[in-house]
Amino acid sequence: MKLFIANLNQIINRQAFILAKTPELKSQDSLRLQKIKDENRLLQFLVGRLLLKEYLHNDFFCFENGKVVSDKLFVSLAHSYHFVVLATDDHPIGVDIEKIDETRDFQKIALRMKFGTCQTAKDFCKKWTAYEADFKLGAKNTHPKHQFIEHDDFIICVSSLTRKTAELIEKKLS
Repeated sequence: MKLFIANLNQIINRQAFILAKTPELKSQDSLRLQKIKDENRLLQFLVGRLLLKEYLHNDFFCFENGKVVSDKLFVSLAHSYHFVVLATDDHPIGVDIEKIDETRDFQKIALRMKFGTCQTAKDFCKKWTAYEADFKLGAKNTHPKHQFIEHDDFIICVSSLTRKTAELIEKKLS
């Protein structure tokens, strides 16, 4: 199980990066990219596709809802603020990343989501990322295993049906 993480803050000239990297996309992804107006969201999408291309060698397909499938590996993508995470494994996998934000009303959200009591924003982020990663895993009514990784002020959750340790690999962007 591998996690590739890219930090969008490494991109010095965002417009030049977008212009240089967009031609590397598949045609359906180029069309989708053109519809994204927010620059950070556009970079999240672009970098996610570039990670897929680099590590799956274009052997992947993206559904309209964003779900990515490959004949070689199981994959899951997540993004939050300036991070994009790609998880790969030979078994089904889900991943999510969330910023630990103490100013957010996490207790109110936790109640609405039926997460139970969350004493800290970190507790909330663990429950939230597990919920999202489980959804991406598609493992309803099973008992997925969760691995939590703290990275800067973020929590990453990997959800899988096997007990493996995820290897976190930082991807340099240029």
